[in-house]
Amino acid sequence: MMNKIIKFKYSFILLFYIISCVGPPEPDHGLVENLPAVINTNTAFSYSLRGDDYSIDESFDISLSLTDGTIGSTLIVTDHKNSDTTIVLLQGDNGEEIYKYIVTGNTTRVNANSRAQPKKALIQSNSFTGILSWTITEQ
Repeated sequence: MMNKIIKFKYSFILLFYIISCVGPPEPDHGLVENLPAVINTNTAFSYSLRGDDYSIDESFDISLSLTDGTIGSTLIVTDHKNSDTTIVLLQGDNGEEIYKYIVTGNTTRVNANSRAQPKKALIQSNSFTGILSWTITEQ
């Protein structure tokens, strides 16, 4: 009888503990820290990151295919908090630079003046801290 009471108490305490546990809060900005979100389709490329001392050396083959328009590129960096230089580069079929951004702080850059077919997106930084959002589409 005593064993049943002890088992019941421990089971109740364990159940109460499991029910009381909660996970981490959901980020209110939609981005998980140091986990880039990448969209790469034939109509758009998007790279979003909330970094905290995050090292980046990434290269993506772009799936975007131009029909007759120009390439639109929008780069937004906010909450930038370090002195590291971040390089964001869009290359064409032959390795030529279509758009190159050198980021040293908060910035908003918009370009739509190239008709070159994009091939690769490159992002490099040693310790990025902030929010980076880069989108490429046909205009």
